[in-house]
Amino acid sequence: MTLEEFVFNIPLYHKVDASNGYNDIIEDLAQSSDDTKVEGYNPLHKKDSTFHLERGLGELLECSMGQYSLADHFYNTYSISILKELKVKSIVFKCQRYDDEITILVYHDYDNSILIKVGQYPSVADIHIGQIKQYDKVLEKPALKEFTKAIGLAANGVGVGSFVYLRRIFEGLIYDAYNEAKEKDEIDVEEFEKQRMDEKIKTLHSYLPTFIVEHSSIYGILSKGIHELSEDECLEYFDTMRASIEMILDQRVELKKKKKKEEEVKKKIDAITAKLKK
Repeated sequence: MTLEEFVFNIPLYHKVDASNGYNDIIEDLAQSSDDTKVEGYNPLHKKDSTFHLERGLGELLECSMGQYSLADHFYNTYSISILKELKVKSIVFKCQRYDDEITILVYHDYDNSILIKVGQYPSVADIHIGQIKQYDKVLEKPALKEFTKAIGLAANGVGVGSFVYLRRIFEGLIYDAYNEAKEKDEIDVEEFEKQRMDEKIKTLHSYLPTFIVEHSSIYGILSKGIHELSEDECLEYFDTMRASIEMILDQRVELKKKKKKEEEVKKKIDAITAKLKK
């Protein structure tokens, strides 16, 4: 796990230890702010940006590692002793483009090499939800809302529930194609309803983005997650499943742009043809 993943992807209460990236993250946080940068999405300005380390893990690193210094004035007089006892520390990254800050509170057990994110603003969900607004042209509002729910659940450590919403979105994409084929009277409705999902995808292949057709197993993975996998397993696979949905939506965006351009060019050609016939 990288520091960038920790800031922008890891949900609250996910334990990071020596087996999954603790040492690398601590090493990065121990560097100077000029040397520690992460690339990510700024949800406040809806732009990708570079963030530099403004404040690291505070006095725990100062005392234990001797490599980083943070003035105690960051904490107020009343809370500093409590925070030390609870091992709660702060990490702050500042956006180099807009000066917005991402503030993360962590529980840091130095002796046992454990780091747990216990608070963040803007949240991981805020960051990810901001990134999917671009799909509002190819997803109806209810589906877009389900996508945000999936991201929000995953960001808060709920894996199975997030898979439920991703599968609903996937099914919605299939039935959008089905309705299009049905309107053109190019599908046997009774036969279609009897088919399994992989068969439905084959039937609708000419109406679907190629990524769905080539990776119809996405549906099976989502279904298995809902019925058989654990929360942790679903969370492990969530980013890949989300990226798969986004790949499908990206292709829908491109297809929509292409269709719009074709319609515009056709109108212009028809106008020229009509003019020249006069």
